[in-house]
Amino acid sequence: MEKPKLNDYFSPVLNSFNDSSERKRSEIVDYLTKNYDLLQKDSPKRAFILINTCLGYFLKAKILTKKEDNTYKITARGKTLIRNNVHINLNTLRQFPEFEEFISSRHQRSLSFPKDDGGEKIPEEIILQAYELHKKNLATEILETVKNSSWQFFEILVKDLLVAMGYGDPFDESRITKGFSDEGIDGIIKSDKLGLELIYIQAKKWKNSVGRPEVQRFAGSLDGKRADKGVFITTSNFTREAIEYVKKINKKIVLIDGEKLTELMIDYEIGVTTYNKIFLRKIDSDYFE
Repeated sequence: MEKPKLNDYFSPVLNSFNDSSERKRSEIVDYLTKNYDLLQKDSPKRAFILINTCLGYFLKAKILTKKEDNTYKITARGKTLIRNNVHINLNTLRQFPEFEEFISSRHQRSLSFPKDDGGEKIPEEIILQAYELHKKNLATEILETVKNSSWQFFEILVKDLLVAMGYGDPFDESRITKGFSDEGIDGIIKSDKLGLELIYIQAKKWKNSVGRPEVQRFAGSLDGKRADKGVFITTSNFTREAIEYVKKINKKIVLIDGEKLTELMIDYEIGVTTYNKIFLRKIDSDYFE
């Protein structure tokens, strides 16, 4: 069975606002479950990503607005689309100048190579440079999608990433043992498949920078567990004081900010899929000898 495409999600997601009520992401999922078969045809993780992409694009196109409590509200522009029963796709969204500017600027970023002061680059260098620009652009899009996701999905993402990196047991359904929030620990994962050592996890889906006090509290939580290894993951960034603090203490605490998180997601293929491959070939001198 062929999985739904992004264009298949646009209209159903917008139609969840047909009564002009404000909606949380979970309510949008409930609406899709009751009124469409999209989620039955898709995997939960992929459906989450596509729904988040729709919401992000609708915000850029000024079809929806987002409030501080993470609820979404339809705008007059969105109401017009529903009233006229418009089937929405990317071309529909590009008629709005705000979305076209968003798409165009992203496209320009992927094409604007830094100036080469040392003469013309060879084709291989241009290809690799283009790939790095594409990767940066993809990382920006991933981080925006992750920030728009729920904290429950963020926990799933963290689990999948750590297991993909070789921690824990990939055949263990629990993967991460849930910690206690009041103890400053969000989860525990085995550092190896046998569980000889444990790594404690703190995951913060924050907008603001994570400072030394938050990291210091996490380090204190490790004391209560007689542990010396931890990973602190955030969608934002760490202050200089927080980074300097972990360098001075005896415990081994790894800080992963939003930029590093997306880099790891791309490297370990979490939340991304390969749609094209390019093979660089060179002449085989042995063949011609």
